[in-house]
Amino acid sequence: MNLADALAQPLGRAAFLTPDAEAQLLGPGGALASQLAALSAGVGTALGELLTLPVNPLPRRPLPWTLLTEGEHPGWSLLALSDPPALSAAGCAHLAAHLAAAPQVVSPAQRRAVAGQATQKSPPPAWADLLAERSVIQAAQALLSHWGVLAASVGLNPHHRPRATELLRAELLGKQGAQLTQPLSLASAALWAALWPLHGGLPRPEQSDVVRLATALRQPAEACGPLPPEADLARSLAESLPGLDVAYVAAAARTLRWGNVAGADPGSGVCLSCQPGASAYWLRRRREVQLITCSGPGAAVRNRVWTWEGEGKENVPS
Repeated sequence: MNLADALAQPLGRAAFLTPDAEAQLLGPGGALASQLAALSAGVGTALGELLTLPVNPLPRRPLPWTLLTEGEHPGWSLLALSDPPALSAAGCAHLAAHLAAAPQVVSPAQRRAVAGQATQKSPPPAWADLLAERSVIQAAQALLSHWGVLAASVGLNPHHRPRATELLRAELLGKQGAQLTQPLSLASAALWAALWPLHGGLPRPEQSDVVRLATALRQPAEACGPLPPEADLARSLAESLPGLDVAYVAAAARTLRWGNVAGADPGSGVCLSCQPGASAYWLRRRREVQLITCSGPGAAVRNRVWTWEGEGKENVPS
């Protein structure tokens, strides 16, 4: 069985498997857990290539053990009997994630202790859940230096990774999900999922457009002179984000012009809109006002900065 065929299946219980037993029972492809680990390592390398990040030159040590999940091979029951008791579904998921993530896998003596740290999930996660969660973590880490002035806004958003995981999981379980079990394809899909705060949930485009959006905020902002009146800002927002409600645009322009946002920190970034093809973020730092928009089905990014002299001492930012 290969990982592409198992994406929708729950992990279930598992038995430990040595490299020799894996080679004899399953051949070159290895167990699903080994395939997951290899794919995860490949995604890390592919993300570095896509974003031109330095690649870790240290090779990963060979895995001293892996997992054989129930139903994956007829020999599972014999292995489970030879090393009882079989791992629970939660323990299996925890160890499979560990195999896919750890630079150095725990020793055989410690593996049951690691499995025991798992919390029971109901229902057990599917392979797609595990793969999506792990890939999104990798993509989010790779994007840390690419968010620019929105780094704090995205980092403080509690929905960022759960929403990205949900989007990638849906792709993995879709009609083209099997194609995402190749490292470069999965890396591109994970990047697009992690970039949802910018594009708002648009369908994934070609790989070149994914990379374009990932690097868009690293470009210098467009200097636009003094901050214009509220009506002009509303007109600019309406042009940048067509399709938004007129009242919504007016409220966003008012926020942008006067900075009246309760409980939000303009220095970290305030989300004005996050809809598919219509996202906008506003920042105010010292005497500069910045507006970042991502609009249309092509996710066109515009990053503008205005100077702001204030309307009185009470409005001057710290």
